[in-house]
Amino acid sequence: MNKTKNIIQRINFLKTEIARHNEFYYGQDNPKISDKEYDDLVKELEDLEKNYPLFSSSESPVKKVSSFASSTFAPVKHLSPMLSLDNTYSKEEFSVWYERALKSLGTEDLEFIIEPKVDGLSASLIYTKGVLTKAATRGDGEIGEDITENIKTISDIPKSLLNKKEPPGIFELRGEVYMSQNDFESLNAKILQEGGQKFANPRNAAAGSLRQKNSQITAQRQLKFFVHSFGSASGMNFKNHYDFLTYCKQCGFVLQEYIKICKTIDEIFSFFDLMEQKRDTLPYEIDGLVIKINDYSLQNMLGRTNKSPRWAIAFKFPAKQASAKLNKIEVQVGRTGALTPRASLEPTALAGVMISHATLHNFEEIERLNVNEGDIVLIERAGEVIPKIIKVLDKGGAGFFKPPSNCPSCNSKIVKENEDEVAYRCVNPECPAQFTRHLIHFVSRNAMDIDGLGEVIIERLVQKKKLNSLSDIYNLKFEDFIEIELFKDKRAHNLINAIDESKSRPLNRLLFALGIRHIGQKSSELIAQKFKTMDALFSASFDDFVQIDEVGEVLSQSLIDFFKESETRRIINSLSAAGVNMTEPDIEDAGKQFDGLTFVLTGELKSYTRTQAGQIIKSLGGKISSSVSKKTNFVLAGADAGSKLQKAKKLGVAIMDEEEFKNISSLHGNKHR
Repeated sequence: MNKTKNIIQRINFLKTEIARHNEFYYGQDNPKISDKEYDDLVKELEDLEKNYPLFSSSESPVKKVSSFASSTFAPVKHLSPMLSLDNTYSKEEFSVWYERALKSLGTEDLEFIIEPKVDGLSASLIYTKGVLTKAATRGDGEIGEDITENIKTISDIPKSLLNKKEPPGIFELRGEVYMSQNDFESLNAKILQEGGQKFANPRNAAAGSLRQKNSQITAQRQLKFFVHSFGSASGMNFKNHYDFLTYCKQCGFVLQEYIKICKTIDEIFSFFDLMEQKRDTLPYEIDGLVIKINDYSLQNMLGRTNKSPRWAIAFKFPAKQASAKLNKIEVQVGRTGALTPRASLEPTALAGVMISHATLHNFEEIERLNVNEGDIVLIERAGEVIPKIIKVLDKGGAGFFKPPSNCPSCNSKIVKENEDEVAYRCVNPECPAQFTRHLIHFVSRNAMDIDGLGEVIIERLVQKKKLNSLSDIYNLKFEDFIEIELFKDKRAHNLINAIDESKSRPLNRLLFALGIRHIGQKSSELIAQKFKTMDALFSASFDDFVQIDEVGEVLSQSLIDFFKESETRRIINSLSAAGVNMTEPDIEDAGKQFDGLTFVLTGELKSYTRTQAGQIIKSLGGKISSSVSKKTNFVLAGADAGSKLQKAKKLGVAIMDEEEFKNISSLHGNKHR
């Protein structure tokens, strides 16, 4: 009896939850959970009603189109039901649907037409004698909302059919109103500038824009439209879905670029994998594929349920958004002392992985989102990027989160150096959190380039109190490494040799390694070439620095602030005492073989690092650019060169391989390290 009671309670709970989220999603264009979480609720209710049919009813939300017709707009009755699609999230589930379709039709010779599932808002358009006369939302599948005037503002939708043939008396088609990624970002930026609440994703932005009472607002939102389904046509028959789409294109409608006909499940899976890879490169959001049996007569044989066609299914990609509880806002201290907030989340499945942290960027972002510990938030993960918080779904936290007044690592006072700066900083140069990250930067490839001394080893050496200053790196002994777990003799010897070799790096590498605020790799090279010695840098004035090409007032002031600190002098003296080079060698006037020529480096070079190759090019009078254009003279291409090499070939830019480069540079006395 208790089991039966629990089942009834769960079914009633799911019905209430689904109805509540339908109102958020369709009525307010403000969803409180992700699509995947909503689909999971529906799937659970479907399974319960299937296993316990006694507790099922015709009014169940899983037996109807998941929407409703609001009273905001005039009602419009669809000429034929506007159904929603069943969803699947795995190849195993899709295989079940595929095999069921083959069995029901009694054949294995089927043709499927596949289109990316654009994440937007479905709409039905009616043309009377070739003229657009009515447009409606899906609504409850039978009755939608009249959005005719708003639809007419969308440039992708022809006001009259362009096909030269006699148009049908009544022609109804369905499609997706959507917003491109660029237009979505521009709209959100404008909304934030005006102090409003931004949209969570392009789908919500498109829905909110289309369901405006004022069509002039809709016209400003840059909405677009793709045809995806046939409704009805008087006096006209289409053999299959591909023929229908072809007719629509002839009438002036825009079709998706990626539409494919497949005849086997392997072809479908290959196309699914391809589109999942392309997903983040498209100018609009897609959340899966729509797979339909192409032949309309076979579609009619399979028929439909009250809610969905049996001849089509939505094969969804792993979700990019999910809701999660924000347990704690952690504050991390970076190498430059900048404090960065990070959200610690209740572990949540998203895009195939478990997510436990998300970025919050800075404290202004926390204030803008009005987010605090205990809130339920919407998180998004695009590609391999660290997840970010999009919006607060439900407030659970009390009050507002404030930046700390003291450093969480060393307890020093936190400052905001000027009002224009977003970041709060710890200015204690001996702050442990900064020191560890400073060490990691100091030994990195483009800095002192100590091969093998990675982040994990540095953290262990700091924990063991073996590293308390930068110069301690040069006092490390063989025994210090052997004490670290899983460290072998050969590896320890190699590290000792790499540390010793790094002492001879030129001054520009040391300047970059010191992590002077605003001073990057290129500016370090310019400064070192100008002053040649560390002593000269300590004696330089603001005017001396600002006269260097590409070193402006901000960088000059940063250099002055750095070199006037007594702590800086102590650090440099200790490094010098450890044997670290403090001078910049003269670039030999090896001739001007590359005088005035611009190079782009791409791919992996065997005999040089990128920095070494760049220095040789500069010594021969050339310049380095990061991107290929018509102004590029040469592309130096190593192994596994990618898009830059392809672009160079397309533009007719000369390609130089490593062997040719080595021959030219050796003629002028340049040797690699």
